[in-house]
Amino acid sequence: MQTLSRTRSYKRTARRPLRWVKRLVLVSALTFTTLALGGIIFLFGTQTGEDLREWAAGTLLTTQHDYWAPYTFIPEERLNALKEQIRHPQVINSEPETTETELPTTKSAVVPVPEKPKELVEVEEINEKKDNYYFKGKIMYIHDPDRVHLLVTNRKERGDLLDEFVKKTNAIGIVNASGFADPDGYGQGAKAYGLVIHDGKILQGYNPRSGETALGITYDGKLVTGSYSAEQLVKMGVRDAMSFRPQLIVNGKNLFEGKPARSWGIQPRTAIGQTADGTIVFVVIDGRQPGHSIGASMNDLAELLQEKGVVTAMAMDGGSSSMMLHNGEAITKTSCPYYRGRYLPNAWAVI
Repeated sequence: MQTLSRTRSYKRTARRPLRWVKRLVLVSALTFTTLALGGIIFLFGTQTGEDLREWAAGTLLTTQHDYWAPYTFIPEERLNALKEQIRHPQVINSEPETTETELPTTKSAVVPVPEKPKELVEVEEINEKKDNYYFKGKIMYIHDPDRVHLLVTNRKERGDLLDEFVKKTNAIGIVNASGFADPDGYGQGAKAYGLVIHDGKILQGYNPRSGETALGITYDGKLVTGSYSAEQLVKMGVRDAMSFRPQLIVNGKNLFEGKPARSWGIQPRTAIGQTADGTIVFVVIDGRQPGHSIGASMNDLAELLQEKGVVTAMAMDGGSSSMMLHNGEAITKTSCPYYRGRYLPNAWAVI
């Protein structure tokens, strides 16, 4: 009798874990189903959900994984509209404008106090919070535009890392510039897309694949952007130039003002601009890093630069190429798995 009793007790104990496993599986399945249905209702039954799907489509269209964009299931006409905005952004030709400095009047006997000389390079933090996302980055102000040059790799098999450019030139500040062939994210950055002018010499002519927009700096330190050929730019006195897209600000006009932000999605960003007094501005926005910085839209970038007094600006290559160094140290956080960033065909630098 004692043995039988022990056996029954053992069987009851053995059944309990199995019963709890079944309950756990059932509860988990119900929870997953509820969350999945809730997510579907949110994404496809609310305006916020539709906006998020459109943001996702715009973001995917500006990456190597643009073939995933149709799976956001936004209407085909809206998807095509996003593609059109990315492939054919508005382009306006800028013309360098000389600024006249007002001389102090002699009506008063008061002698003006001279301004404190500015440092060649100043760096400012970016920390912005939007309704549904946030981003961080850095702005670098270069007060002598003659010190800004386009550095070009001399390697054949791959491009240079930003810190390799720095070692070659002792650059004080540097950011990435041109785009390049990047199949599946493994591009070696040996050859830039589009035109490249270095020290007044045309290294590469116009390439439609990079977009029709060029950015150059003249021998007298003026930033030029627009639909120009390499030959036209050289005749205009441009010393260094490259091409990418889109333009952000031309002759003080924000080209993204009043336009939907979703066409270009949210990504890490790099841009080059110039203020009315000639100061060159580098900006890099970190992205793809939840908890640190999600990234910015082109609208965000244009608005930020406009607030800083920039009158001419254009986006550079973004994504995992976006990075800024100051005095040889990275001051932004790249989304590239390699902490030193990507191999690049060229870079804008302060030397």
